[in-house]
Amino acid sequence: MPQVTITVNGRDYRVTCDPGEEDSVIALSRRLDGMARDLTDRLGHLSEGMALVMVGLTLADSLAEAEGERDALRERVAPLGAAAEQAEARDRAHAEAEDQAAAVIAAMAQRIETLAVHLDQA
Repeated sequence: MPQVTITVNGRDYRVTCDPGEEDSVIALSRRLDGMARDLTDRLGHLSEGMALVMVGLTLADSLAEAEGERDALRERVAPLGAAAEQAEARDRAHAEAEDQAAAVIAAMAQRIETLAVHLDQA
């Protein structure tokens, strides 16, 4: 398995990842490092454990906010799904009605042609 060296809050860590995930792990570590540096800039020196806890809390807060936004979007989209289903049902009903009307018109046309043939023979 590939390994990458990442730096978080001034410390290097060797991390194992799946093949092809190296760039993603490095990008994520840069984001984590930025968060740790931001906390250190705002709060001053933090022990490694406290920095981990603070970054974890920040990430948990971001995740909770994202989940709340996701849930709100789902609530807003749910009625649209129901409306789309109703529109599809109406479209199917209209298509069936058009097919029935076309069949009736075709039958009437056939009947008119038959009557026209009989009139011509008379």
